[in-house]
Amino acid sequence: MPFLALLVVALLSQAPLPDFTGEWKMVAARSGSPLQTPPVTEMVFLIEQKPDQIAIVSTTGSDKPISVVYPLVPAPKPPADPMGAGLKRAYWDGRRLVIEQGGTISGQTVSLRQSLTMDSESGELIVERLVIVQHGYTQRGAQNYSTVKDVFARAQR
Repeated sequence: MPFLALLVVALLSQAPLPDFTGEWKMVAARSGSPLQTPPVTEMVFLIEQKPDQIAIVSTTGSDKPISVVYPLVPAPKPPADPMGAGLKRAYWDGRRLVIEQGGTISGQTVSLRQSLTMDSESGELIVERLVIVQHGYTQRGAQNYSTVKDVFARAQR
């Protein structure tokens, strides 16, 4: 009986997973994307989170919106290889939502991993992005990836 009581207490003490559903606008002054080349000073995410998938429509500046639906799957066991072209998934890593996608840009396979977390005090969305170019070769001192961290505030309605 004590084990059952401990189990109930442990389950009740777990905080629910964050809900990222809504419209999010990048706070350029506190984000890394405006410092990239070329700079990205405007970004909006429309997120719809469901138990089995997450849909994200992203708009950057005046570009056309990009819509992607990621199936929610169990977290892969480490080490997880970069995503190949055409593959996509989302999974929970604790209270952090990780979304991954593989694609092709200028003939090169590119993997994108974004980690979404919710700041518990401010309610802001923190997006950490890792892009890896899988060109199949390495050069001493060459970097085949880039990272950026952006801060988003929920849009007022």
